[in-house]
Amino acid sequence: MIPFINTNSGSIIRTALFIIIILLVLGYFGFNLRSIVNSPTFQDNWMFVRGVVVDTWNTYLNKPFDYLLNKIFIPLIWDPAISGLLRMKNDGSPVILQSQTPQMPVPSN
Repeated sequence: MIPFINTNSGSIIRTALFIIIILLVLGYFGFNLRSIVNSPTFQDNWMFVRGVVVDTWNTYLNKPFDYLLNKIFIPLIWDPAISGLLRMKNDGSPVILQSQTPQMPVPSN
């Protein structure tokens, strides 16, 4: 875990300050990020990495992600959550109805 990034309320500000400090240090040592990013070598490397990421997404990750999103997440998590929240907003009923909750078996003596 990176020590300057955490879930505290000031983590975004802390991260922004850290990035600014890094940029100032790089500038102090003479690194010009604009010339680095605009160099032909960086552009060639960037296009290579971009191509690999796009090909990997299109070849391997797109179909499983689409399946997980459309067949599992949306019907089993998103739609019930939204309908429950709308039911709470409109008529004040609970998100989970009593008839939907599993019942504990009553022990017999």
